Amino acid sequence: MMVEALNRRTFLKYTGAGALAAALPLSGGRAFAAAPDFLAIGAGPSGGVFNIVATGIADILRGVYPDTIIDVQPGGSGPNLLRVQSGQADLGLTSASNAWDAWNGKDPATPEAPVRKTRGLMSLMQSGIQIWVDATSDIHSLADLRGKQVSAGQPGQTSWNAFKTLLEAAGMSMADIEADGGAIRELSWAESHNALRNGQLDAVMWLSLFPHPSVRETETARPIRTLSLDASTIDRFLELTGGGYEKLTLPKGLYGGQAEEAHTVGTATFLFASEDMPDDLARAVVEAIWTRREDFKGIHALLAGVSEETVGRGMSVPIHPGALAYYKEQGIPVSPSTLAQDKG
Repeated sequence: MMVEALNRRTFLKYTGAGALAAALPLSGGRAFAAAPDFLAIGAGPSGGVFNIVATGIADILRGVYPDTIIDVQPGGSGPNLLRVQSGQADLGLTSASNAWDAWNGKDPATPEAPVRKTRGLMSLMQSGIQIWVDATSDIHSLADLRGKQVSAGQPGQTSWNAFKTLLEAAGMSMADIEADGGAIRELSWAESHNALRNGQLDAVMWLSLFPHPSVRETETARPIRTLSLDASTIDRFLELTGGGYEKLTLPKGLYGGQAEEAHTVGTATFLFASEDMPDDLARAVVEAIWTRREDFKGIHALLAGVSEETVGRGMSVPIHPGALAYYKEQGIPVSPSTLAQDKG
């Protein structure tokens, strides 16, 4: 069957004579890399932001390689790292924090099998640790969560783990929140926001893109604000996590009840490939998106921040040599990775 055949990875194999059209020339006269047979992109759940963005990337690449079969696959930040590492996908979306952890043998990887083939292509969006509360709530700090009804996702999820680390950075634990009748509810994203909207939860903490449409929907019922973290908690969190996060300031007015800016930590969402991807193919992917960036930014409101100052920064892992060459040629700034470039 066709589907079974497509599961056999063929992207890194160039097309044979007469199999596909010749590489498409650029306005400057240079041609894109020879067309691949097949390209799989690790995305996210159907209808989610990752899926929408990955579908947009696929549409751009189809314009460059019209004869290439491009498949957008369901996944997630962690699963995408594993799929690209194993060769089941060629491109993927992930967060800098997940990529850092996987490189160091933490979830979604293991100490025995760290994920170290990950190479950054382009930083796309920023996520931040956000603790949403009703704008009129008496909760103004992590300490104020004691005795409250709180959701931080479900055990094992990135947001759940980040919340545990954040509490540790503040000298707290989940047991502190559960004191005096408080509870940490193990709810999904949708369940959490429905409960906050309905007043069944006092706070929802998530590592999330911003401003997220689900939070906007919650604001149809009540104005929302996100907590600001104190400097010592932020510094300690960055020490505990080791990498993949950076200081982040959410602007005043981000949400209806956000009367002041909020200080927190964030991580970049970026497009990545394996170190095994040939340099010219990696360069072609980056060039295709960058030269069509205005169309790309129109795919989703959360891509509005894509700019020369952001695309080469914050990916935590080494940048793919093909992407790096293009950025240098265009004068686009990049941030180096402190991770050792080996496979472990």
